[in-house]
Amino acid sequence: MKIENWNKNIGEVTNWLNLEDRGDEGQAISLSITLGNNCKNDELRSTYWTAIRSIGSVFDDFPKARRGRESALPDDMEANATSVMNAVYTAFVSLTNPQIILATILPHGRTGGAYKDMDAIAKEYAAKAYRNLVTGYKEGRWTGEMDGNVPLMTPPPVKAEMEVKEEE
Repeated sequence: MKIENWNKNIGEVTNWLNLEDRGDEGQAISLSITLGNNCKNDELRSTYWTAIRSIGSVFDDFPKARRGRESALPDDMEANATSVMNAVYTAFVSLTNPQIILATILPHGRTGGAYKDMDAIAKEYAAKAYRNLVTGYKEGRWTGEMDGNVPLMTPPPVKAEMEVKEEE
């Protein structure tokens, strides 16, 4: 595994490890990360990545390696966006009184139905937060700057304001 791919994948796994105590599996993953960081061989690094994925597979929320197109974000911004996405997920999944939330917060109107559980809501809003950051970057409203764990992003203009500007 090339060092660039290693660094991207390990950044996501490290953020994931920092969210909560993962017990013995977390310690094994941390040790594998340390060993992989110290090796100079792409082939051996791939072996460590395989071990990390195997150990992490027992967790439903273990980050998957990106497949397909690369992110539109530079590496440092990708790490910030992933960190925000994980924080939003954690915030939603830990909300109290889930019965009220599940009964009143519903998916998009065309989708219909209801969310299965708080995990489903948390995943949707975490993904939305990530998409908003990518869109903000593409539109020049987010430069990757953070205030602690909070992204410093300008919200999009209100639709009425956009129409007025277009008429001028």
